[in-house]
Amino acid sequence: MVGPARFVQRHFANVTDPRVDRGHNHDLLEMVFMALTATICGADGWVDVERFAKSKWDWFRQYLELPHGVPSHDTFGRVFARLDTGEFLTAMHQWVDQFAGSLRDRGIAIDGKQVRTPTGEGGESCGRGRRHGSFDRAADQSPLHTITAFATDTRLVLRQLSMDEKSNEIPAVPVLLKLLELEGAIVTLDAMHTQVETARAI
Repeated sequence: MVGPARFVQRHFANVTDPRVDRGHNHDLLEMVFMALTATICGADGWVDVERFAKSKWDWFRQYLELPHGVPSHDTFGRVFARLDTGEFLTAMHQWVDQFAGSLRDRGIAIDGKQVRTPTGEGGESCGRGRRHGSFDRAADQSPLHTITAFATDTRLVLRQLSMDEKSNEIPAVPVLLKLLELEGAIVTLDAMHTQVETARAI
């Protein structure tokens, strides 16, 4: 791996490949590089990642070997679903921090969101009316709520946590803040977060 791919190799090298040593055609770090690049460029789902990687084949070939071409969206999905979440998050945080740099004198916005349902090819809800937000009535799934730390100058998501459906943003915010080096940063939150524990975390 050369060029920008080496940054991914540096930070994600310790993520365990869940596949056996033999019998797979695609290098894990090359898959991570393709997935991250596609996501940064707007890919939303593994089909988008596959399409993007194929459309940018000549560019990716400058930095990756890709002896078996671009993985299918099914391969991307299977491999990423089996990754160790803790290892991958640690690598992601290190990778993001490399771009974020010092947070001193910079604005950090903290906000909670309900994740919306992905849309299909024609922009319709995948559930054809069954889903609202990330709630799937047929599967009895609750909406996915997240709390995010966002660098306002670079539009970079620094950290993100998912919240239990029975919880709310207030107890999640101090946990999120403790994941960041906030010395000298300007932190903005909704008025509901004027809490003692949140102030201590800042």
